[in-house]
Amino acid sequence: MNAWICVAYWSRWTAQSVICEAWPETSRVIQSTASQASQAAAAAQAEAQSSLQAAVAHLSNEPKAASLIPTWISDDEYKDLGYPQMDPKFRDREWHRKQLQLDSTDPRHNPNLNRDQSDPEFWYHAARRPFNKALLRTEQHWNARREVWLKQFEQVKDMNQRRELLTELLEDSPADLKRLVTPILHYSITMNVLIGFLEKADKTSRTFEEVLLDEESLNVLRGIRDKVDANGDKAAAELLEEYDARSRLLASDLQEKKLEEEQERRVADVTTLAQIMNWGQKCKKDGLVEWEQGNYAEARASWRQAHDTLRPFKAADKETNELLFELHAAVLKNLAQACMKLGYWNEASKVSAIATQLCPEDHKAWFRRACALEGLGDLLEAERCLQKIDECSVGRPDRLRIAKDIQAKREKLQALREREQASLKKTMEKALGRSVFSEERQVAQTEAAANDLLESDAQRRALPTPNGLFQDSNRKHLTREGAKDLLHALRDAYKDSTFQKQVLKLARDVRGEKRPFLANLAKVALPLQKPVLEKFGFEPSEKGLKEMMRAVQDYTRGPKADERVKRAADETTVALYGVMYDTLTLPDDRAIRPQLEARLGRNHDDEDGES
Repeated sequence: MNAWICVAYWSRWTAQSVICEAWPETSRVIQSTASQASQAAAAAQAEAQSSLQAAVAHLSNEPKAASLIPTWISDDEYKDLGYPQMDPKFRDREWHRKQLQLDSTDPRHNPNLNRDQSDPEFWYHAARRPFNKALLRTEQHWNARREVWLKQFEQVKDMNQRRELLTELLEDSPADLKRLVTPILHYSITMNVLIGFLEKADKTSRTFEEVLLDEESLNVLRGIRDKVDANGDKAAAELLEEYDARSRLLASDLQEKKLEEEQERRVADVTTLAQIMNWGQKCKKDGLVEWEQGNYAEARASWRQAHDTLRPFKAADKETNELLFELHAAVLKNLAQACMKLGYWNEASKVSAIATQLCPEDHKAWFRRACALEGLGDLLEAERCLQKIDECSVGRPDRLRIAKDIQAKREKLQALREREQASLKKTMEKALGRSVFSEERQVAQTEAAANDLLESDAQRRALPTPNGLFQDSNRKHLTREGAKDLLHALRDAYKDSTFQKQVLKLARDVRGEKRPFLANLAKVALPLQKPVLEKFGFEPSEKGLKEMMRAVQDYTRGPKADERVKRAADETTVALYGVMYDTLTLPDDRAIRPQLEARLGRNHDDEDGES
């Protein structure tokens, strides 16, 4: 059932019940004025009473009083499809009956009792009711799923049309090209590559045959053919997986560029500004109501909705623009607070940064940003935000209170720095005690890098890990889902065919030896790692790589270890090491040495051979 229809019926029952409660006094007034009005009011009373009784009877006769909740699928299927979970009490007919009676009699329970339906606040409050909100969220989820289905349907139609077009174009191609493509045409990877060539032909204003006969295009098709001929369906599936991974990376880059373009606000007319500001105020109030009740996730969702509504627009005149930016900044400050409460530190840092751009003199916005940066471990930047608050508080009547809060925050940051220094000192003392820096340990730089990577299997689950340089609080952290997403992004990058060829060449150059391979692998992998590091908020350098590995270790070992993150880490390590994975992970690689040399293209007896 449509959620707004449900809300409308509920409001109708409430309005009719008001007449029932107010009837005795109203009847005496009407009887003293006119009998005709008395008869009309009596008819309205009877109708309202009968409607209320019918509604309660309907609820009482329902088997589960859940006719408004989907019953055509099981609860497990409902959950698997991603729908918002309903409170179990929403299925209780007795709870619905009591709520209906309270709505019709108690203004404290139902503020809409004394409001007119033409008042926007009437509908805003109706939408805030837990049951109505659950229905609206369910309908929104359904609409989102429907949009995805429609897009997928359009993509399938477009793909089928392109397949038909490709079939017609290939009919006119040379015979040797047909012999090359026909045996592998039924594989999805081949069709995707050919569609890419078709798009390239459209962009470059060339014919499909001209693009197809390019040496680069022919090499791609020959590579697919060779691999499929050698390993069959398995090779085709691996190629398709690699193609999909690269497509996802490209789509992610395009999405980021699109978001950057959307950052530019466009001027809105007066009517649009009134609508978005009213909706922003409504969502802001919704979030405050949820926050006061301890529903932080719901509050974050409401403020996020307000942010998405206000972000694209600006006003033509300065005064209205200041009002819009002030509202938007207030929403962003609340959103940052909710994100920090839920542990979304990166999001809190981003939205608080936008708030400081909208209102540079707002000390609360700078304080939210300082707290978010503290959670990310960036203490130096957090201190700069506190200095900015000192500048903003000059001349304010509440400057003493602000100065007190800033001093407390500075003391906390100082305590974190002291803890960091103590941890670093302890680490150095342990290193000196073990003669790590002794001249007797003449280990080359490449040897030291290899030793870092050749730790025990438990320490190597996430990625090749450092020796604990970042065992302090002044570092960046990841959420569990963020760590998993980061590992998946690295895994997809490592599966790139160009990188795998580089790994294979490196393995050949070092003749399959562990230490030289690991010592040089970091240089080969760093160019692929930099975009991923930057995407997840780390510095795109070796230092950022070490910080990232330490952040991932939070979920691959210790009390917060997570099996899903470990599994993702293992997959990433397999992709990173490539043909050398078995050699690096098995304690004794003599049994697999012949297989490795065969994969590297050398005979086992010819130690000096090059492939």
